[in-house]
Amino acid sequence: MPPRILRSSLSAPLPSTAPSSRSAFILPCKKLVVQYSETQGSNRGMRDFIGQGLPVDIARRYPGVEVVVERREAKHPILRGVYNNGRTKEICVRNLPPLSILSKAQLLLDSSGQKIVSIKRPGVVSTTESVRGVWSAFHDEVRQAA
Repeated sequence: MPPRILRSSLSAPLPSTAPSSRSAFILPCKKLVVQYSETQGSNRGMRDFIGQGLPVDIARRYPGVEVVVERREAKHPILRGVYNNGRTKEICVRNLPPLSILSKAQLLLDSSGQKIVSIKRPGVVSTTESVRGVWSAFHDEVRQAA
C-alpha cells in the first residue's frame, strides 16, 4: 500500500502567537521622558509611580523605546513622548495616582505623533482654478505718481 499524504503535513506551520524578537514593526514613539520634582506636592503620584518601578516595567515591555527619568524642581510632573517624525507630545500629570500616570504613558506610547486633525469639517479642496487666477505682487500694475 502506498504511503498516504495528509493535507496537514503539506501545509506550512502556523506562526506562533507570541511576538518574535525579529519583528519588523517599529513603534512611532522612540523616547518617553518622565519629569518630576522631589519637593512639590503635585508630584506625589509621580514619585509613587517611580518608586513602584513602573518606568522600569515600561522599558522592559517596550525595548525599542528609550525611557528617561529627569528631575526638574518647582514644576508640575510631565510625561513627554518623542516620536520618529520629529514631533513631541506632553501630558501634565499633576495630582494623578500612579495607575492614571501609567495609562497616560500608555496613551503616549500608542500614539502616532501626528498632529490632531478635525474630521468634522475637512478643508475645502477645489478641482478647478480660481476665475481670477493666482495673485502675485509681480502682476500688480505699478502706479505712477503724477
